[in-house]
Amino acid sequence: MAGRLGDTLEGSTGSGGWVAVTVSWVLDPADESFVAEGIGVPPGLRSLVVASEFTNLGSADFLAPPDVGLVLVDAEGTRHGRATATLTAYPRFRHGSIGPGQGVSGHTYFVVPRTETVLQVEWSAGTDVSLPPLRWRVHPAEL
Repeated sequence: MAGRLGDTLEGSTGSGGWVAVTVSWVLDPADESFVAEGIGVPPGLRSLVVASEFTNLGSADFLAPPDVGLVLVDAEGTRHGRATATLTAYPRFRHGSIGPGQGVSGHTYFVVPRTETVLQVEWSAGTDVSLPPLRWRVHPAEL
């Protein structure tokens, strides 16, 4: 399933549950936010922040942080996993479970090569490749 930034997409958690996921925005680059927190961005790389929301549509708890399966995909098709930084201006997702009907929002951080063009944000709930990922297109005009 695919959409644009701001769209809410629904997908399987891989364990019989369902979630609604919204990728609200992408801050690219976010280098100034990292430097303001005393975190250097290595030469040749740039940082990004992705804001998203997850709502548990299932009847059982969903384990957080829900953004574990969130990646950025560049023009070469390379998937970039999340970075381990923490920014007070853009709080991470909390750890713990998300109960049925509950939602959480948070931010995910990425570091990618400065020359790469990010085309989309993807989310999948695990290693089950039979479950298609949710995808949000990122266009340069939306960055």
